[in-house]
Amino acid sequence: MGVWKSLVDRMNDKREELQRKAVKKAARAALDTAGKTVDLAGKAIERAVFGKLDDDDAKKEPEPPPDPFARVKAAEAAKKERERDEKRRAKEEKARQSRVEEEVDADLAALKKRLGK
Repeated sequence: MGVWKSLVDRMNDKREELQRKAVKKAARAALDTAGKTVDLAGKAIERAVFGKLDDDDAKKEPEPPPDPFARVKAAEAAKKERERDEKRRAKEEKARQSRVEEEVDADLAALKKRLGK
């Protein structure tokens, strides 16, 4: 019985510890949310009183510089697309030719059969 009691006690301790951690995490999240709300409210009041501030523009992240190889990448992508189209067209043409040849062979076989009778 002592083993079971110690297991139950450890499980209860672990559960209480997890509950405390969950409460702390929830409190931190609520505090962060409240802080952000207060900051936004303060900025809104500043804008209302003083107008638009230049600090807002400075905080925006600058746009990343354009990719110097964008033109090269676009050209390579277009080239690959053209090659795929050419391969597809060649494949379709080959399939069309084989169908035509099969039809011609079938017609020839039918004519030979008709003449052979």
